[in-house]
Amino acid sequence: MTPLHLLVTLVLSSGAWPLDEPRLVQPVSSARTLKGDELLRIGEIHDVQNHYSEALTYYGQARESFRATKQRQGEATALTRIGSIFERQGRREAAAEQLRDALALFSKVPAGPAHGDALLTLGKVSAWSGSREEAGRLFERAVDRYSRSRNVQGVALARIQLGLLRTTDGLTQEGLQILEEALQVAHNRQDNDQTLAALVALGDARLIMDEPDAAKQYYEQALALVEQRPQAGMEAALRYRLSAVYGAIGQQEKGIGSAKRAVTPLSIVTRSVR
Repeated sequence: MTPLHLLVTLVLSSGAWPLDEPRLVQPVSSARTLKGDELLRIGEIHDVQNHYSEALTYYGQARESFRATKQRQGEATALTRIGSIFERQGRREAAAEQLRDALALFSKVPAGPAHGDALLTLGKVSAWSGSREEAGRLFERAVDRYSRSRNVQGVALARIQLGLLRTTDGLTQEGLQILEEALQVAHNRQDNDQTLAALVALGDARLIMDEPDAAKQYYEQALALVEQRPQAGMEAALRYRLSAVYGAIGQQEKGIGSAKRAVTPLSIVTRSVR
């Protein structure tokens, strides 16, 4: 059976495979000094491409620029972005340090769009470290913060994490209700990404509850959605999950086949990460 902590972490983290210590690089020189907002945007471009070393360099320079000009909200946003990368790399103590510093700054300024991100990511770190009550509070605060800023996607992400947390804590009915509601909202909005996230989370919840047949149905629905819009990392994660499910229900050959098919998309993800 797939370890519980691995299942929960992989949700919405198709590119979140453990990496080596990032190598800081110097950004391309410019004829003028870039402002914090510009450095942050460049970092975000590298971030979405999984160029973590470059992203960390630009985020770090953005943080220093914001700090020098006493722009606390910008500094908090840069810290949140750094913490998010650390969390995806499995460097959770470093992530927690950055995120707690970010939240301390956010408490002193008007709410920014990254405030919810800091709460959500720190909640995931807390869940990993075993601080489950703290994680629940952080997820609930993230839902509230995203709601206040009318960030529908953020609300869905935070509720999915909260639903999974409740399920792993044995509050299965509450957890499933939260996840089913997230799936229905995503379906009504015709948001494929959120629908995919909710399907994977429901599969994980059912597997946590030792209901592999139900988990298989959700994973297969999710895989069908991914095959319509290829995402190599998520495809690999889903095929890995399905291999565990097939093994649990006595379909070892299908499990081995699914595991083998997970290797190709996973190798694509690994090559794409620098």
